Amino acid sequence: MRILHVIGSLAPRYGGPSTAAPAMCGALAARGHHVEIATTDMDGSGALSVPVDQAATAGVPVTYRPVHWPRSYAASLGLGCWLRRHVGEFDVLHIHSLYQFHTWYAARCCRRAGVPYILRPHGALNPYHLREHRLRKAVYMSLVEGRALNAAAGMQYTSTAEREHAVRHRGQLPPGFVVPLGVDPVPPGQFDELLRRHPELAGRTLVTFLGRLTAKKRLDLLVDAFAVVAAVDQRAHLVVAGPDDGVGQRLRARVDTLGLAGRVSTLGLLTGDPKAALLRHSRVVALPSEDESFGVAVAEAMSAGTAVVVTEGVAIHQEIEAAGAGLVVPLAVGPLAEAVRTLAGDERLAAGMGRNGQALARSRWTWEQVAADLERMYEDAIARRWAIRDEQLLCRQATPDQTRG
Repeated sequence: MRILHVIGSLAPRYGGPSTAAPAMCGALAARGHHVEIATTDMDGSGALSVPVDQAATAGVPVTYRPVHWPRSYAASLGLGCWLRRHVGEFDVLHIHSLYQFHTWYAARCCRRAGVPYILRPHGALNPYHLREHRLRKAVYMSLVEGRALNAAAGMQYTSTAEREHAVRHRGQLPPGFVVPLGVDPVPPGQFDELLRRHPELAGRTLVTFLGRLTAKKRLDLLVDAFAVVAAVDQRAHLVVAGPDDGVGQRLRARVDTLGLAGRVSTLGLLTGDPKAALLRHSRVVALPSEDESFGVAVAEAMSAGTAVVVTEGVAIHQEIEAAGAGLVVPLAVGPLAEAVRTLAGDERLAAGMGRNGQALARSRWTWEQVAADLERMYEDAIARRWAIRDEQLLCRQATPDQTRG
């Protein structure tokens, strides 16, 4: 198959979607498909240092086009022109996210070219996101993007919970496919190098948050919960690793207010070896999020063999609980503090949960398995498109006979 993935940006600051899309494409290419990515050079208020043409990532060709105002919409006339010229060359498109320029325009090009497309909403139909700018989103969906949603050959959800949220909100939707994300095996990493850069971590029991520093991930609760843990466990140390998406200043102020300046480290965005080293050497990874349609950082932690603490807003919390890979708690300081304290203080318990999580990740969330599921989803979309074409052809052929009768 010839498959095109369209996404607003591949900048690391945008978290899971920007890393998942290339990984999906690389896994599909490994199965013999021709896969490309079309995107913009958007990177916050700046631009990625990439050729504004075609480069490669994960062995997959990537076409970049400049982003322009309004940047929050990921608008790019250059990307639109490229899509209009090239969409017809592909058997199926996989369009990432809603409420952005590329979603509406890629779907429009597909409809005109008769090419089926899959939409991946990235949790945009979950209650948490629908509450944000509710009226604006309702108007936009009614006037612009509703047709793109309704005409899709299918929807990719990364968890059963995400699919259930979408159906409750929209009712009748295109066929939904639950295809989770994959995680790569986490290498040991060079912890000595991480210690050289952050010597305050030496000899500490690391409680780690990994991900974008954004409001929905409730770092405020985690800091308050850690204050409780720190009072009874002098070795515990909170590590916050990820790009700041608007809450970093408030987070640091709260840390200072609680007198935790020497017990909390903010490391910024970590990738590659430093990230692997942190995951491997953490006692527990915590994600007290209000909403996660999957939870990539949690899956990565489990792949590294690290126990996790999550709230019920993390879509894969049921799998975690069933596998005994971590503790699931309500969105409140008390239960969160107790769970973190329990695992931080019991190395044997944490190690056992880490082993369970690693087994779960290796059995359920490999890119090879994800690619096979995506392949079946695309085949279904293409078959559905051919069935619609055949039905339309039969209707056109029947009309003259009915008229003569």
